[in-house]
Amino acid sequence: MNERTITQTTTTQQPLRALVVDDRDDVAMGLAMFLKQLGYTVQVANQAQEALEKGEIFRPDVVFLDIGLPDLSGYEVCLEMRRSEWGANAFIVAVTGRSEPSDMLRAAETGFDRHVSKPMGFGTLREILRTVETRAA
Repeated sequence: MNERTITQTTTTQQPLRALVVDDRDDVAMGLAMFLKQLGYTVQVANQAQEALEKGEIFRPDVVFLDIGLPDLSGYEVCLEMRRSEWGANAFIVAVTGRSEPSDMLRAAETGFDRHVSKPMGFGTLREILRTVETRAA
């Protein structure tokens, strides 16, 4: 396996599940396509309520959650996810254009596992996926 390739199937038998939540469909679909190429089973949501409903059914291992959603903030969505049985153990990543220290602190206080600034680099994504895969092993 070369360094630019990540395949989560090497650490688990069943594909891991990722939920991508972003109101910009092009951003959400781009990340979803990339995750699918890596062997993840992926669902996409463009609004907060849709993300919560899909999460309840899909039960993702990792959630990439935009902070600036039109109906609720990503902070509120994360809090709701953490209150659910499935969301208590999911690895939830705040994906946002805001990268001030206060934004990172708020994300941590809200229950996010990671705070990532847009655009997310390949190295950052690789690090997150390795963490998710290690937790699932």
